[in-house]
Amino acid sequence: MRSLGLDFQIVEPEEPAHPSRSTDSAQLAERLAVAKALQFRGRGAVVAADTLVVKGEKIYPKPSTEEEARNILRELRGGAHEVITGVAVAYLDRLLVSSERTIVVMRNLSEREILEYVESGAPMDKAGAYGIQDELRPVQSFEGCYQNVVGLPLCNLTRMLRGLVEVRVTLPEECVPCPRARELAGEF
Repeated sequence: MRSLGLDFQIVEPEEPAHPSRSTDSAQLAERLAVAKALQFRGRGAVVAADTLVVKGEKIYPKPSTEEEARNILRELRGGAHEVITGVAVAYLDRLLVSSERTIVVMRNLSEREILEYVESGAPMDKAGAYGIQDELRPVQSFEGCYQNVVGLPLCNLTRMLRGLVEVRVTLPEECVPCPRARELAGEF
């Protein structure tokens, strides 16, 4: 949000219970974002997001222990997975919901890299136990929105905000290579 030049306040929502996994991953991420946004409805424009890391049918949450973080990284290394972020924006009586999907290929991290990364504490607050922006540079390649993998797809969010309020933003440099940013360049 700061990179968009917007004033904001961070408020921690209660984590919503995960609905049934029988729904599509994008729908699940959207439902979780809506549940968070509705906790603060009526307090101005509210933006909420929930990011899921998905490989096959398995969802990789934020790890609760170091052992869980190591196991998640071992399962993700050397292969592809999806990062899906649901975004909900509530303002007055309106609610907009969207999601963004990015395909990520993880580097084939060595056991030593995994152990040192987990010992640093960096993966403990991240879905999938990694941050694309972290010093480890765990991602080999990705297809789609970089900011989505960080946790908030800025192009998507900007479009949603513009549907509700007058807002002027400048996308950060990381967004320039994103296909959606190029597609929307005329709007920004």
